[in-house]
Amino acid sequence: MADERNVSTRGFVISIFVIAALLCCGVPIGGGYLYLKDSRDEPGIRAAGEAYLTAAVEGENTAAYDLLCESDRRKLSRATWKPVVERRAAPTGFRITDVTITRPSETPTQRVVTAQISYSGQPDTEVNLYVKKQDGAWKICGPPLL
Repeated sequence: MADERNVSTRGFVISIFVIAALLCCGVPIGGGYLYLKDSRDEPGIRAAGEAYLTAAVEGENTAAYDLLCESDRRKLSRATWKPVVERRAAPTGFRITDVTITRPSETPTQRVVTAQISYSGQPDTEVNLYVKKQDGAWKICGPPLL
């Protein structure tokens, strides 16, 4: 009959190998999944940024407002949004320079569309548009007023 200490040691060694195998296989598989998920989300994130910036350039303030996330629309009503945006210099064009998805450990995933905004007679300005998925659509959250 096997010695009780040998059985305990054998169980411990098997447990260590199982944990090591899970770490060696699970982490790369999880990272691969997140990379593929981010790759699938990027076109939608870019499209949300393009739609918002296009609306701003074309002076479609109602359409731009509709692309804001729920929390921003609660802070600023449509009636308040329109006069504020109309008082600012209207952008004349834009160029999206980057779409980034970062997963900081302490905060939720951040999705950012970075763009160069052109204004008539003014230097270009770089802006970061934060994007979140709400009700099945990508929305702009916390945008700078263009």
